[in-house]
Amino acid sequence: MAPAATNKQQGGELRILCIDGGGIRGLIPAKILEYLESELQRIDGPTAMLADYFDCIVGTSTGALITTMLAAPNKDSRPLCTAKEIIDLYLEEGATIFRNEHKATWAQVVLEAVLLYIKYYDGSNETLRSLHDMFALGSALEPLLRPILDALIVAKSPSSAPAAAAAANNGGGLRQLAVLEAPPVSNGVEPDEEAPAAMEDYIQEHAGAILQALCHSQGLALDSLPFQEGIKEFAEGLRETLLNPDFVRYALLRPKYDGEGLRKVVRGKLGNHRLQETVTNVVVPTFDIKRNQPVVFSTSKARQDRVMDPCLSDICIAATAAPTFFPAHKFNTISFRPLKHEEFNLVDAGVFANNPTTVAMNEVWRMIDRGEELPVEVSAMDCSKLCILSIGTGVTQPLIDTLMYSTGSLVDYNVALLFKSQRCEDNYLRIQEDHLDPALGAMDDTSSMEKLIEVGENLLERQVYRTDCETRKYQPVKGAGTNKEALTKLAHQLVAERRRRGATAPPILLSVTDITSVVEPRPKRLKSTYVVQ
Repeated sequence: MAPAATNKQQGGELRILCIDGGGIRGLIPAKILEYLESELQRIDGPTAMLADYFDCIVGTSTGALITTMLAAPNKDSRPLCTAKEIIDLYLEEGATIFRNEHKATWAQVVLEAVLLYIKYYDGSNETLRSLHDMFALGSALEPLLRPILDALIVAKSPSSAPAAAAAANNGGGLRQLAVLEAPPVSNGVEPDEEAPAAMEDYIQEHAGAILQALCHSQGLALDSLPFQEGIKEFAEGLRETLLNPDFVRYALLRPKYDGEGLRKVVRGKLGNHRLQETVTNVVVPTFDIKRNQPVVFSTSKARQDRVMDPCLSDICIAATAAPTFFPAHKFNTISFRPLKHEEFNLVDAGVFANNPTTVAMNEVWRMIDRGEELPVEVSAMDCSKLCILSIGTGVTQPLIDTLMYSTGSLVDYNVALLFKSQRCEDNYLRIQEDHLDPALGAMDDTSSMEKLIEVGENLLERQVYRTDCETRKYQPVKGAGTNKEALTKLAHQLVAERRRRGATAPPILLSVTDITSVVEPRPKRLKSTYVVQ
């Protein structure tokens, strides 16, 4: 699983780190990992970093952010961040991530609906049919339309349909749609009770002007009878579309944040590095809302299939795009040998795998089925060869956590049951605050960051807990000591396993010749990399 594993070795364990989702509450597992990394450095030297000791790191949502930051390469091909640096990242950039760069407006919402209405128009009016054919080009026109939507967000001109029509007649075209300004959409806030009525008034006032601007931009005659008839049909159809209850819910429940801060922070840290470049194997689950199915990215897949090797920044942005908080993230990948293209429309995998432990285990089994080389001799479903550290972000009592973490607790139960059935319970350590203060439960409350760090510190001092396979309760394990003691023991095991494989800290720098036997060569820009042995 680790890049340097070119020969299977007898004995030993496959070392896996799993990190739950939970927004700003990612500070809790980050604090746990800071202690583990400090123990590794105490035992094996000051250059030791977490990615040196785990064969696989897997994370959901905020866990995916931690995962990619731990495993991305820096300019020296060493792990990008320490756990302490990830804590600092949350503290310094949390307010940037959970912030809106712009306020969405009713104008933006309506224009998005206009574009969808035209794209899927199936009537007989030739003018609208012409517009439909134009928008059927889809992605080819997106560079034209996206600046218009952005302009609508920040438009400050007076709201006036006559002004928009006049601007269109004077050659302003689509850009003049920016004059249409309306009351802000309540992103993540309880909607105004008068909002639906305001939307209907807005549609009746501006639908014609919007269509005129769209038509003028394509050189369509504005004074022709077909055009006038098209306006009537368009306005009525759009009115029915926008007053549809499903669309009203969409308009009022748009993502709370525009995602600009998230994208800025992630791209600033991860740059242009691709998934296959990680210093150890990573697994990041996401969910494709267009295909309605999970998409799991991994370093292993990236090295075998170019379309599964996007930029780490795209994976991180997509994996942290929690529904209702951030918009879905769309990106494309392409492979030339063979020629293949994929489009992804992804959100946070918390909808199915907030606790990603089984995702990690399934990835190991799939690697075995594919005949891939692993650093230890292990067979499918053999938990005795796995050493798993799973860290949660806390559970509170509100309904949102009940829905979000019910699947997580089921995963924990199933994993605990599997390890118990193979008499290797000690190979699985789950650290979770199961009674988090509800005041700290919000996933975007950056004012609670210091208190979340305290939660992590207190969790280190708490006794080791495990899900009882008979009662299904998460309860203390007699004689297991505290989480801090368990992590110290784990640190010794990780160092021992690394030394057993013949590696010492810092990791050995492989030659270009060695690398070509492990990682598919990259033309002209091949460079050496540090890897786990």
